[in-house]
Amino acid sequence: MHVSTPVPHVIQSSTWDCGLACVCAIAQAQGCNLSLAEVTLLMGSIESVWTIDLAYLLRKLSDDQASLPKLYFSKRPPLLIPNLSPGREEGWDFTYYTSTIGADAAHSKEKFYRKSFDDDQKRVNALFKDADAANIRVIELKLPLDDFKRFLYCRKYAVITLVNQLSLKCPQCIEKTAFCNCNSGVLGSFVQRMKGYRYLGHFIILVAYDPDEDVFYYRDPAVSDDMCSISATDLERARDSNGTDHDCVVVNIA
Repeated sequence: MHVSTPVPHVIQSSTWDCGLACVCAIAQAQGCNLSLAEVTLLMGSIESVWTIDLAYLLRKLSDDQASLPKLYFSKRPPLLIPNLSPGREEGWDFTYYTSTIGADAAHSKEKFYRKSFDDDQKRVNALFKDADAANIRVIELKLPLDDFKRFLYCRKYAVITLVNQLSLKCPQCIEKTAFCNCNSGVLGSFVQRMKGYRYLGHFIILVAYDPDEDVFYYRDPAVSDDMCSISATDLERARDSNGTDHDCVVVNIA
């Protein structure tokens, strides 16, 4: 299946900035001439990026600086963001779905979260609390996979999705490399160091769905291939892993 999407392939530059690469790709699809380095600057010194951070970044990038309350991600002075979406007074249309509002204390037991969880918890909970005032729509719901299919089949939406990176299975990558290319690229050495972990959080962008094959197509910022695919069954397993909270951000890119 040939997949055409306005969402470009942006490769992450570090082991921790996959979510920022996804935001950068969405911003470029919306007509913003932004680099990953520029998006990264908006996060200041924070390297533990949660989905709620991505939602704030999307809102910050989509609206005029003058019309929004100032949003602080770190102790660094806030950057002045120009109007990056002229003609869209309402800003970009997106919704953040999650099965857990706030930072789930149970995640502190996962090796992936353990090191930074205490520092993250207060910050993340505050962002959730202030989301409505910041014009960020958060819905406490595990979005059904059938809704993913409907959103992506019409080609008007992209979905930033948090998955267990260890559960990603791209047939094309496996065929070419004898192992899943999702475990190579910038994350290769990191994955090797994380052997024994049950969960490695990773953000991808779902861009299309093929109902004939029951397959999703996605941009993976960790790999050089610009398009990956995954069966609906494998995607459900990857996003159902303990640690994801079934997080996803559905963005209108039409």
